Amino acid sequence: MLHKTPHLAARRGRTGISALAAFLLSGIAWPAAAIVPINVQITPPEGYSGQAGLSINGQSGNKDEQEYTVNGLLRYKQNDDLFVLISDYSYSETNQVRDEDELFLHGRWIHENQFAPSVDSEVFVQYQYDDFAGISDRELVGGNVRWRFDSKEETSEQQLIVGVGAFYESETSEATSLTDNTVRANLYTNIVHKHTGEYPFVASASSYIQPAVDDISDLRVLAVASLNFPIRPSLNVGFAVEVSHNAMPFEGVEKTDVDYGVSLNYEF
Repeated sequence: MLHKTPHLAARRGRTGISALAAFLLSGIAWPAAAIVPINVQITPPEGYSGQAGLSINGQSGNKDEQEYTVNGLLRYKQNDDLFVLISDYSYSETNQVRDEDELFLHGRWIHENQFAPSVDSEVFVQYQYDDFAGISDRELVGGNVRWRFDSKEETSEQQLIVGVGAFYESETSEATSLTDNTVRANLYTNIVHKHTGEYPFVASASSYIQPAVDDISDLRVLAVASLNFPIRPSLNVGFAVEVSHNAMPFEGVEKTDVDYGVSLNYEF
């Protein structure tokens, strides 16, 4: 499902090495091509808030390289309702050969305390394509029930969210144009730790486990960890790592991707 941290001047890398993926998955519990997390604020403010990033990287000489990324996260909170929209587009060329072209859009409605205090409902839709993961079109719609556990101390706040749900997914292969329709379970956790002492920071970690309901060997796993440090009231520097694993990818596509980035984020 998810998904992607707004970044400015980010550098990313990928590898299919399953040992590294297993190591990272064993060390974190938390959503890339851009790594935009949904739940990085324990209590979003009323009204509109969010963050945005624009990245332009280039190199000329022995290697001619350009990379462009535009992304953002927009929230709107009113009483117990929270609406979230995430967008990300990345494009890059090396020696005039395209080597990245991907779009990601995710919308979510969260109604807090729907079933009981701290037990919420979520409904979401998503669209994306990624030419170099063999995906020409991926659409999904689904819902979750989530439980929130909050704690607060003098210089810190913590929140743990545990979610359970399902979604319907339609995915079309870039190579064959064949479409695969699947219903997947969605099990996830999200942990946020906000430190407000002398050296403030926000650390977050999420994990998503998404097996197909008719074949649990058709499994997808997503794990993301991030660490952000404020440098101005509306600016922060962030570090993020994401591991995504698809047990049954399209032909010719690696099962595991690792994305990492350093970001400069503008918040509003």
